[in-house]
Amino acid sequence: MTSAAFQQLTPSLWVTQSPLFATNSGIFMEAGQACLIDPGIMPEEIRGIARFVLEQGATVQALILTHSHWDHLLGPEHFPGAKIITQLEYKNSVAQRGEAILQQVSRWETQANILRSQPFTLPRPTLAFESRLYLMGGDHTLQLLPAPGHAADQLVIYEATTGMLWAADMLSDVEIPFVSHSLSAYEETLARLATLDVQVLIPGHGTPTTIPAEIQARFDADRSYLKALRERVRAAIADGKTLAETVALCADIPFHHPEENAGPHRLNVENVFVELGGAVETLPVGWQREEG
Repeated sequence: MTSAAFQQLTPSLWVTQSPLFATNSGIFMEAGQACLIDPGIMPEEIRGIARFVLEQGATVQALILTHSHWDHLLGPEHFPGAKIITQLEYKNSVAQRGEAILQQVSRWETQANILRSQPFTLPRPTLAFESRLYLMGGDHTLQLLPAPGHAADQLVIYEATTGMLWAADMLSDVEIPFVSHSLSAYEETLARLATLDVQVLIPGHGTPTTIPAEIQARFDADRSYLKALRERVRAAIADGKTLAETVALCADIPFHHPEENAGPHRLNVENVFVELGGAVETLPVGWQREEG
């Protein structure tokens, strides 16, 4: 990985993208100190991030993990001694899902032929915040904000001077909203974020953008999709439809990249069906089924 693979989006933020899931990693640097955002995914990519920081004359002081899904947790072991920062709910999420996360990492590493000298362990946060956290003062201060919906422990990062929003696994041009935690929380999170002055948008997966019309279009698309999902599932439950019937009734809800997102859409329908009070005969359903 060369410096050409790193795109500078603000005076202090560089982004690099892995071909795997179009996953973005961030490097926020000021005054010789670096704070990494979800560094990943492949070992050589993480080592490339470390080299890039060194080439800039900086040292890695902290890592921000936007949430506890496995593809966002692979960086910390490469930066021993750096602080690990998460949302407070991260601890509960890992306590509940830790074994499933370890199994997901193991399966992926087997498929990717990644060899280890030591087993993967779940990152343990040095600092976990509840409502808001400010990092790296000076001209560009990062605000870390809870952003549940996709995951209970998800956080986003906002920098007011440049209008930079690191949106974690939301507002993507390649993924629809993955409602693996809560539809209501997701809707509330997007409503709060829509009040921010966003000039630079970086999704966890997909293409960063600085185009105002594109930023607005992503907010509109995600909120419209969630609104349609809620209305369609709620109506199906009111009509006494089964889960399978509800999935069929929601098949024509419009969303982008249907070839890639048809599976996640079905999982969304199943999750929302349960969240809104639909009765199911067997569990798990939806995104919880994917963790098995």
